[in-house]
Amino acid sequence: MWVEGRVEVMGGGSVGQRISGQRLGSAHRALPSKQEPSAYLRQFPKKGHKCNTNILLLASLFHTPAPPSRCAEAGGVRGLAGIRLQTSGTATSESLLRSGATVIPTLAQVSLCLHVRPLHLTRSMPLVSYKVKASPKELYLELDGTAGRLAFECCGGSVKARLKVPLRLYEWQPLCLVLHLLTRNLTFVYDTLMEQVGLEVDISKLGKRGLEVEGGGEMTVGQSANTLEGQFDLSQSLHAEVADLRLYDTALTTAQIESFTGCFKDELLLQTPELMSLEQGSFEVRGPTEEIEVSAAEVCGSSKKSFAMLFPKKKNFKEAVYWCEKFRGQVALPTSGPENQDIFNRFVQFSKSCQDMWQGLYWVGARGDLTTGQWLSLRDRQPLAWHNLSLASSSVTEHYQCIMAGSALHPYEWYHAPCSVSTCSVCSFTAYPLIHMRGLCRSSLFDRSMYLHEYLNDQPMFDGAVHSRVAWVDDAWVIESRLYPKLRARILEKVDYPLGLHMWEVEGDKCPHKKIELLLTACRKDEFTCNDGTCIDSWRRCDLSTDCPDDSDELTCEVVKTAEGYNPSLPPPRQSSRPLALYLYLNITSVRKFDVQTFSLAVDTIITLRWNESRVIFLNLQQDYRRNKIKDQYKMWTPKLVVIDGTNSWVQGSTSDGSDLYVERLTQPEDDDDSYHHEEDTYKGSYNSLVYQMHKSLYFRCDLDLQWYPFDSQRCRLYFTVQDLTDSSGRLVKDGPGLEFSGTRQLLEYNLVDEALVDVTVNEVTSMKLNLKFINLYKYYAMNAFLPSLMMVVISYSTLFFHIDDFELVLASFFSQGSLTIPKTSYLKLIDVWYVSLISQVFIVIISLVLIENLRLHSLKAPTGQADRPWPDEGKVRLDVAIHSLPKEGGLPEDIAQAVL
Repeated sequence: MWVEGRVEVMGGGSVGQRISGQRLGSAHRALPSKQEPSAYLRQFPKKGHKCNTNILLLASLFHTPAPPSRCAEAGGVRGLAGIRLQTSGTATSESLLRSGATVIPTLAQVSLCLHVRPLHLTRSMPLVSYKVKASPKELYLELDGTAGRLAFECCGGSVKARLKVPLRLYEWQPLCLVLHLLTRNLTFVYDTLMEQVGLEVDISKLGKRGLEVEGGGEMTVGQSANTLEGQFDLSQSLHAEVADLRLYDTALTTAQIESFTGCFKDELLLQTPELMSLEQGSFEVRGPTEEIEVSAAEVCGSSKKSFAMLFPKKKNFKEAVYWCEKFRGQVALPTSGPENQDIFNRFVQFSKSCQDMWQGLYWVGARGDLTTGQWLSLRDRQPLAWHNLSLASSSVTEHYQCIMAGSALHPYEWYHAPCSVSTCSVCSFTAYPLIHMRGLCRSSLFDRSMYLHEYLNDQPMFDGAVHSRVAWVDDAWVIESRLYPKLRARILEKVDYPLGLHMWEVEGDKCPHKKIELLLTACRKDEFTCNDGTCIDSWRRCDLSTDCPDDSDELTCEVVKTAEGYNPSLPPPRQSSRPLALYLYLNITSVRKFDVQTFSLAVDTIITLRWNESRVIFLNLQQDYRRNKIKDQYKMWTPKLVVIDGTNSWVQGSTSDGSDLYVERLTQPEDDDDSYHHEEDTYKGSYNSLVYQMHKSLYFRCDLDLQWYPFDSQRCRLYFTVQDLTDSSGRLVKDGPGLEFSGTRQLLEYNLVDEALVDVTVNEVTSMKLNLKFINLYKYYAMNAFLPSLMMVVISYSTLFFHIDDFELVLASFFSQGSLTIPKTSYLKLIDVWYVSLISQVFIVIISLVLIENLRLHSLKAPTGQADRPWPDEGKVRLDVAIHSLPKEGGLPEDIAQAVL
């Protein structure tokens, strides 16, 4: 229930005095004996509608020139008769107008015209409901505030029509419905929209009656008679102001309609008799309904309206500018004498709250330029075209660079002042500031959109579009509802204004939590709201640079939100009855090691796995996925990749391996979800991918076949699979080609010539098989093994033809040979066969040399006693050299050499 308080309509709103159970215009209203400057804004002339120049204040308040009206010749602006419905603060079905004793005849032509100013937008907003005995909606006109539609029904439901209309809160909009049943034509006029349509008649609902509006019924304004008994529904009630309502028994022409909507003087329209109207007093007021009178300039003005609001909390000039910017406004700067008077008259009541020793009421939107000595507008930095500074206080000095408007002691005057002193702020807007409330659960009953446009208890009020409002009650900010008496929230912090992020205690709502954080913001969709209510560009959030005054733009930078009950140990569920697809991409950056001796290899890899996770929501994703890093990846499910080599052994990684989890943005953001405190661009996990990137050095064994060594080629294999994942729940899939080699292919002994990645399925588990093909670089062995060893054999054979005196040179050449490194295997390799054949040839040569030398010595005549002398030392030297010049390392050649020794 609303808490009682003083309500004043600012910025063009109109209130009159409540009249219940009387016809409009029957009450006399006298001006108060003691007038304050603002009193003229709330008092209107009595019935008779004589031109009153006081109403010009309302026209100038909106800076709107008065168009020619029916009393323009009298030199004033005539007030239009009107009503304000639902004035009690609580939604009721008792607030309405009724036609009473006025008899409505049967009509074949109907024109219904009015001006409406919606104060709340609900699903059903009945403007006019006319019922007869057989039909509760014989003539029915309704606005749908949620869909922005105008609905019409007549003639027992046989004729229905709908029209999309531009509904706007707190603005006067003309409406005309012209019905010509004989020609079956309908003309809709709403605001600047006009549409003529042919009527489609449902003959089955006409029965025996004719196509006409039956007479003798009762007309209601503001409620809908759902039943023939005339009962009203609380959910179908109008909270608005209605002015200049007229009902004609003829079809108005286009010119007459334009004359009405523009409040123009039109003799033909004036001569057309009205069947019923507010001006004639044709209706009786029921329930909490007020009679009002508004100026034609306010209702029909076509110029762009402005709106100003005073905030009765003292701030210095810099804080005032900053505060107005939070609401998407600027510090007010009057540009004429009447406008200056209007703003002062509206806010002079706040003098006690705003003035201090400087006797200022509010700041003026200008600042002095010390260089030029001029006063410049904050809006465009141009010199002021009009001001109300006195000569004594018009100079710009180092200490006086701002302007204050005087309080009640100095009405309408301006004077310069230090920018560091404090007074109230008046913010100017081009439209009523729209405030969004974020953080409510989706089933909450509170309004999420509110407008700043009125005062309650001398504080600005945030009025919801449908039923709730944020108001200052009992020294605290509360949220109340006019539809749900038990629905209420109270702020738990001591703050000047509720803008920004604050903790609230909630009662009577459908949300489960009783204490929640709510954010009230005036920021646009492409902006981020700081915790204090400041607006910054959304792209500045989480850019590693603080832009909010409270640094809140760098505090909540998570990119993932998990669902309630999320279990990181379980893989994502199947999607559309298909198993989860994990896309694998393998980038081999280098072959770190290829050891033939130990049959081992080591490769450096970047393994990338990509999949969709339907259980999470991603937040504020950047186009470059590397900027969407998930900081705490261990709270997310990530696949455990198992690598097995060709020997069916688990492959070990290095201790320096690392992994990172990112999010790749693939779609546009979803519609804004205001259940989040701050503006979040949300992305569904079903359509955007998690990217798991691992940097691994894999050490594994390979079954090398060295029979044709060093003219061999080798094939090594690795198998990649995900632990505890079968094809029924998920499977590995190549991501595009799935494989890339970005390193150096030529190694010390081998060259990587081919790599391939293929899928292999065994026992309903799909693995990725990596094949690596290497070819031996045999040129190395040709130059360092085959050629030297062949040369050695040739040299050893050539010793058969050396002269005995040159034999020392041959021995020296054998000593110059080096050794080779050959892999050891249990089987003969090609190079082993090569060396066996060479050693055999050397062996035969040595034996031959020994025999020849022995025969040569026996053929000589040896001295006495030396016939039995052993073989000369030369033979032994030759043998040692021949043997030790062979390769010392390797398997079979050394064994054979030892056997020969």
